[in-house]
Amino acid sequence: MSCKREKTETIKEETEIEIVKDSLKEIEITILDTIKTKIPQQLLASIENDYQGKQYKIINFNLGFIDNNETEDAVVIIQENDKSSGISESILVYQNTKDRYLLMAQNRSIITQEYYFTDEHTNSSKEIEIEEHHIKVSLFCYGPCGNTFLDFKFENDTIFLSKFSTYDVGAGAEIEREYDIEKNLVKIAMTNTMTDEMEVTEEEFTFTYSKGIRFIDLNTKDLFKELGNLESKIII
Repeated sequence: MSCKREKTETIKEETEIEIVKDSLKEIEITILDTIKTKIPQQLLASIENDYQGKQYKIINFNLGFIDNNETEDAVVIIQENDKSSGISESILVYQNTKDRYLLMAQNRSIITQEYYFTDEHTNSSKEIEIEEHHIKVSLFCYGPCGNTFLDFKFENDTIFLSKFSTYDVGAGAEIEREYDIEKNLVKIAMTNTMTDEMEVTEEEFTFTYSKGIRFIDLNTKDLFKELGNLESKIII
């Protein structure tokens, strides 16, 4: 019995040492199927809790200061596979409250199907970062949907779209848009790539997205549609 008791105590001591090691703030995960990176353990625990019982994977994440406290917040891209609705990708914003990460906002309509279906027409990638309290989302796509860049800001406990721009390369032309939300102003530049001179045509007009600019409400497909309808009336 004495030998058995000593063996049990030794195992207990080793287990306690392991717990101390595992309590480090970061844990290694794999994103984009092959890339290994480290994520705060508390953030991972919050994501697992919010997606409990669902099929999902973390596509990307970034840490930085969104609100005005001294703890790093997080923005995360999650790909979810729901049997009833199919594949979707969400952008989640987590607020760090020192002892845990709380889900501040979520959107499933910023990343549309063109950006998360990866085939020969839309070999897409997404980048997210937090810079000077702004959330920046870059969506790259080789195909008809082009590249989209969104800039969100945190204000009065709400996340708003601050700037929006696109870059498309089509048959014989390059098209760039810049949407200044505060001024409700859109600038569009079209470069004719069919000539040596590469002439640039620029237009400027007012535009307000009817469904609002809150992060949780934004639907990029609807935004493109409304903007495209107005452009066709003004430019063509």
